[in-house]
Amino acid sequence: MSAPQTVALEALMPGMDFGETVFGPLQRADIVRYAGASGDFNPIHIDDDYARASGSPEIFAMGMLPAGYLAHALCDWLGGPGGLRRYKIRFVARVWLGDEIVCRGRVQEIAGDLVTVGVEASRRGPGPDGLELPAEEVALLGSAQFQVG
Repeated sequence: MSAPQTVALEALMPGMDFGETVFGPLQRADIVRYAGASGDFNPIHIDDDYARASGSPEIFAMGMLPAGYLAHALCDWLGGPGGLRRYKIRFVARVWLGDEIVCRGRVQEIAGDLVTVGVEASRRGPGPDGLELPAEEVALLGSAQFQVG
């Protein structure tokens, strides 16, 4: 896991990239724990037979699980969760068992003490047998506003 950094507003500038933060590889237990914490017991995420009957080769993470990892990385980059003012994401690809979740961010704008950051989380891994997925692909795209100071 990671820990919040201390960041000064003066140290940030538009175009600045944050270092990659990587979580995982994602295990079945992570998905089951998230189901319990969130109350999302959709069987496509926790029951292999149901997932296959629904056309998926195996279970996959709820979209909000990698979104949570991305929010965690964002808050660590900018000093903790207290400054988060807005967080918007769009789901692009599924995250599978065994995938790492690779979080990236770039400062887009600074207005006063509000910092707008473009964020993305990629899935990195082979994915399920037979899907022939790229080794890494974007799973989430979004933006956030963070109050720094």
